[in-house]
Amino acid sequence: MFANSTIRTAAWMALSLASGAGNATTMCSLAIGDVVFGSYDVFNVTSLDTDATVNVTCSREGGPQNINVTIAIGPGAHGGSTASRKMKMPGGDLLDYNLFRDAGRTSVWGQVPGLDAFTRTLAVPNKSSAQLSVMIFGRIPAGQDVLKGTYADNVVLTVMP
Repeated sequence: MFANSTIRTAAWMALSLASGAGNATTMCSLAIGDVVFGSYDVFNVTSLDTDATVNVTCSREGGPQNINVTIAIGPGAHGGSTASRKMKMPGGDLLDYNLFRDAGRTSVWGQVPGLDAFTRTLAVPNKSSAQLSVMIFGRIPAGQDVLKGTYADNVVLTVMP
């Protein structure tokens, strides 16, 4: 039995912040495609892994050059928390998965800055822009007894400069 699985990310977002002095403005946009796992084999004893790239582009006019960029990922539509994300097949079966900040898949990617969200300092030249590319590492644990079908989840990604 094979289950096709895709996480659809609702992730195109832009945020403007006034930095307090005059007309200083920082604006960041986030772009990511679908995180696609492919076919999950319920009989395989190995977890199914995938990855995707998140691109953040920030521009600024005035204010400080160094911007702390935080990328947060919510729990998804079918799981109760970021620690227990689930994809759902139409009709009801759930498939456990998660998203991680590291290739070893030990640090769950969450939504709390300073705890489980991703934060990096980005140097943005004045009246220009800079880009940051970050990997999301996904895993569906082996050994799940699920029905054949297509599983999906929607997670919300936010970027905060």
